[in-house]
Amino acid sequence: MTLDNHEELQKFIDLNEHYRTYLDEHDQCRPDERKFSQMRSIQILENFLQHSYGSSMIRFGNTTVICSITGQLTKPSLKSLRSGFIQTVVLLPRTQAWSTYGRRQQIINENLTLSQHLLDIIHKSKLINLEDLCIEEGKWVWCLQIDFQCLNNDGNLFDSCLFALNVALRHTKLPTVKVDPDTQKPLVYTKDLRTFSYNQEQEPLCCTIAIYEYNQQYQFLIDPTLEEETIAKSLLHYVLLKNDQICLIHKTSGAPFSIEKFHQCYSLAHDYILQLRSKLNQQN
Repeated sequence: MTLDNHEELQKFIDLNEHYRTYLDEHDQCRPDERKFSQMRSIQILENFLQHSYGSSMIRFGNTTVICSITGQLTKPSLKSLRSGFIQTVVLLPRTQAWSTYGRRQQIINENLTLSQHLLDIIHKSKLINLEDLCIEEGKWVWCLQIDFQCLNNDGNLFDSCLFALNVALRHTKLPTVKVDPDTQKPLVYTKDLRTFSYNQEQEPLCCTIAIYEYNQQYQFLIDPTLEEETIAKSLLHYVLLKNDQICLIHKTSGAPFSIEKFHQCYSLAHDYILQLRSKLNQQN
């Protein structure tokens, strides 16, 4: 048996023990040669989908996500005649979504949870004003469809999706729409595009931290891979706005956590998100 095959067998039998052994043998260096607080490389491709109003493809290490923003015209709600709608959908690779290892339903639930979290962040941060989606009060509004297609999930999907959304929004343009005074039907001018107005002063970004127990104490793994998420006691998500205001803190069930550890993780998240924001601003 070769060394590589032996390591793969050990990972299959006990991933947690394999990870702990690796840290012992490599001076607490993660299997991808990162330190606990180190992030993976990020690659960005913006506005590459021809038939969407805004798009981006983001790679966090081996995690690859496409964000596509499209829209359709619809009637407004009777409760708010000037407000449009936003829908978010997260789709995992079919090979992972239909896994034969008993995780299919769990993955589907995680999909729905992440989709709802992203929608909640958009509303809570006021990133997009629903009234900016109004064409004519009481008649027509935009319904924005924001799709996140994960081509490869190697962990930290939350951070990747939110980062991809911000990149896509920066390049989103909507066609001009006018309402015919006679028929009251919308006229869409697809060649007359206008830059979509959103609250760029907010731009929420997320930091995911995997809480891993090593040498009888918790270690905080920034930008975790899928394997690290699997063996973690729990996952902690911080979403911060541009002014460092906390938009969301979410912790999965698992390891008990003190206030001091929350403060420690906030400091790590703050530094990580500063790096993300710097990378985001380089695209302008």
